[in-house]
Amino acid sequence: MEIIWYGHSCFKLSERDLSTVVTDPFDKSIGYTVPKLKADIVTVSHAAPGHNNVEAIKDARQITGPGEYEIGGVFITGVATQNANGDKKKNVKNKNTLYVFDFEGITIAHLGDLDHVPTQTQVEEMGTVHVALVPVGGGGAPNASQ
Repeated sequence: MEIIWYGHSCFKLSERDLSTVVTDPFDKSIGYTVPKLKADIVTVSHAAPGHNNVEAIKDARQITGPGEYEIGGVFITGVATQNANGDKKKNVKNKNTLYVFDFEGITIAHLGDLDHVPTQTQVEEMGTVHVALVPVGGGGAPNASQ
């Protein structure tokens, strides 16, 4: 299993003979150089420039919300969450989808832009997780102790 972090919430997940996944590709507004990546699948945790630059990943199957998917031997579960830090004036919470990827028994959870500790129900929906890709310590992300 190979996991490469490109900055922000963008990771490339690959395992021999299975589909390659890129999570939350960012655009140049984040301040990083946009990597040139190739993948079979691209996931988007929510609609924001730091997480949804799917055009940067050519010919990839896009997954942009909750559900269960199977593509090229990778089983993907998208779990809906709502971030507490939404538009407080309008009392609207931001939507976020966390994803669990099963690469033939190795499971990786990508929490996207989750800004709180997942609820017990959300944890149960994720199932067994071997590797968790967690946003920590920036903006509205949880701190390290959370």
